Amino acid sequence: MVRKSKIQISKIALYWAGFTLVFSILWSILLNAFHLAGMGPALSLIAPVLLGLGVSVLVYFSRDHEVLEYDDNGYETTKGRKATARQEWRMFKECSVVKDGYGRNKIRAYFDRDGRHSDIDASGCGVDPYVLRDFIFDHIRSTKLDRSVIFEGLEREIQRGRASWVADLTETFREYQISGEVFPLIARGGTRPRGFLLSKFVAFTLMPNYNVCLYACMLDAERNNRADVMRRVRILETQRDQKDIKWSWLLLLAENDPPSATATLIEEFGNKDIGIGCINIVTGRVITSPNQLGRSLTGQMRMNRLIQDIRSRNYPGARNYPSTR
Repeated sequence: MVRKSKIQISKIALYWAGFTLVFSILWSILLNAFHLAGMGPALSLIAPVLLGLGVSVLVYFSRDHEVLEYDDNGYETTKGRKATARQEWRMFKECSVVKDGYGRNKIRAYFDRDGRHSDIDASGCGVDPYVLRDFIFDHIRSTKLDRSVIFEGLEREIQRGRASWVADLTETFREYQISGEVFPLIARGGTRPRGFLLSKFVAFTLMPNYNVCLYACMLDAERNNRADVMRRVRILETQRDQKDIKWSWLLLLAENDPPSATATLIEEFGNKDIGIGCINIVTGRVITSPNQLGRSLTGQMRMNRLIQDIRSRNYPGARNYPSTR
């Protein structure tokens, strides 16, 4: 498949402004050198405007216009006249959707887990980043991606800034395996929000920059819920220590209310660095840990309302929601 990027009018306009200014100055100098005046020379000033536009288009297509070509074996990109070496899917270990500093979603394919990676500007090439991520996932992992709309909707809303009042979660993974447990969705980022000019300066100078991570999964009715939750909490604690994660959230989704022992564990959970929330996706009933991180799941993030919107078919694709595994 070959995907050409959308023509970025804003970038052409930026080039056009610069080139037009330069050509206009040179044209004025030329007119003065030949002592030309009057209506004719004045109207001739449209020449540098048109020349600037033509040069801007040429520069844009030779430097910035991007083409993505991918198939079942791998991909390659061409930016302007420069083509990258072809990358094979088998070279990658993991992939994610990541939001850059301008709010654009890209695909990040990892050669080594949490290590070397290659970024693909899917949105710039006219490809839905989530669709391309799913395509890549199916070609680099032996297991197929769980496409239940509950996690698809949750991931998209997180990337749109669902947690922005608490943290800036910029990278999301699906079916992420840690210590033998698989989390259908993981979102990670920091506490320092991104912005422009003054807001970015204020964030950089005043806001602490903590690493944070949200882990979302289903409660399995066939497993011991309390032991299952504790095992996942220990995984979060290990990840916290190994990767210097300041805050973590464990978002549990269930089709029934959790057993009383599990509910008590959540309601009495005392670790201030980990927030736990359990949402009944049928009734909307929610239980959270008493710490600030737990309360933020329903307060600032309003995860319970989002899950209900997805379940009540107010979210695209919700009618295809499958039962939990």
